[in-house]
Amino acid sequence: MKRTNLYLTEKQMERLHQRSEQEGVAIAELVRRAVDSFLAWDDPTYQPNPIHPQTRKSHSSPG
Repeated sequence: MKRTNLYLTEKQMERLHQRSEQEGVAIAELVRRAVDSFLAWDDPTYQPNPIHPQTRKSHSSPG
C-alpha cells in the first residue's frame, strides 16, 4: 500500500468521520472503497485487491 495526502473540504471530512464512526472502519478504508467504486464504474475489468477492512483502533494510550 502507498501513502498519499489528500485535500478534502470540511464537509467531506465531517461526513467521512460520521461514516467512519457508524461503520467502525478507518477513514482511509472508506476512501479506498470510494476509489475502487470510481475505478470500477466504467471499467468492468477493474478488480480491486481483496483486503480485509480494518476496524478503527483506539488512539488512547494505556495508562
